[in-house]
Amino acid sequence: MKKLIFLLVILMSVTIVNAQKNKRTSAFNYHKSGKLDKAKEYIDQASENASTINDARTWYYRGNIYLDIARTQDEKYKNLDPDALQKAYEAYNKCLELDKKKEYFNELSPRILLCGEEFYNKAASFYNINDYNKSMQYFEKAFEINKTTGKIDTTAIYNAAISAELAKNYDKTIEFLKYLINLNYNKPTIYSSLSNIYKSENDTIKALEIVMEGREKYPDDFSLIITETNIYLSTGETEKALSNLELAIQKDTTNPTIYYAVATNYDALGDFDKAENAYMKAIKLKPDYFEPNYNLGALYVNKASDVINEANKLPLDAVDEYQKKKDEADNLLKNSLPYLEKALKMQPDDINTLVSLKEIYTRLKMNDKLKVVNAKIQELK
Repeated sequence: MKKLIFLLVILMSVTIVNAQKNKRTSAFNYHKSGKLDKAKEYIDQASENASTINDARTWYYRGNIYLDIARTQDEKYKNLDPDALQKAYEAYNKCLELDKKKEYFNELSPRILLCGEEFYNKAASFYNINDYNKSMQYFEKAFEINKTTGKIDTTAIYNAAISAELAKNYDKTIEFLKYLINLNYNKPTIYSSLSNIYKSENDTIKALEIVMEGREKYPDDFSLIITETNIYLSTGETEKALSNLELAIQKDTTNPTIYYAVATNYDALGDFDKAENAYMKAIKLKPDYFEPNYNLGALYVNKASDVINEANKLPLDAVDEYQKKKDEADNLLKNSLPYLEKALKMQPDDINTLVSLKEIYTRLKMNDKLKVVNAKIQELK
């Protein structure tokens, strides 16, 4: 009787094992006929059962089924599992681990690469809808998958860096950019981006080190010149900043912002002629640019103030010389008017412009315009 019971147990075990193998076969057949829901149902059961869980074939089938779920455009199946791509990749790795005889080895490599391509495509989709955290994660995953096959996908890690920066995940951005620099990736922007992050963290030493490394490799790159210039400006190294800005102008003679930056630096250094010239070039390139219009007007006003101070220091009997200085100051104030009045049209509520115009109208006895400006100032109080 005991032998009969033991025999029945064996027969039952064989039946159960065969049943699980039959489920795996059913999964394969449903997959082959395009019925992904049924294929998923049966492969899930087979990949959880002790009799088939350690069989490479199970995981190979599972990888194929889940990869097709991830890639399908059929509305009936595309939402079967939101994490299908990751599960496909994990299944292929499990197959590699269990495939001691390398039965599936040749077929796995291109399928794993296909997983990498799909992660990259999904990353691009997330990027296009401004979900930068997700795009960063998927670009990084695409890079990691390709790396396991011996392929270094620098484009994926570069896009991961861009996504991380847009997501304001600066730790990951730094990690990715450093990796690209170590690979000598041929894009100057990796240096300017990394430098800007360090600058935003108030680490100007590292910021300057990185941008100088970049400029050594790409001495004529415009973005690196501007990045280095901004560091010099933030640290008060005006002469170095100006030297870079003059170089930047040579690279791009159509950029009003650069001329404006050059002008403000010459203005700070007290070089009236060079500041005036640069402000005018900025305005010529962009007539509706408020800042250079206002600053050029202020440049004339400040110069007029200096001339008046010189006149007031003259001896009382130097009447002719005093009048000459006064006329010079008035002419400077007249020169400022077109720019300040234009600035006011662009920003009618700018109090600094209004106050400057009030002072000029008062000095030049332009009473009608003075009344209008005074009324506007009172309105804004």
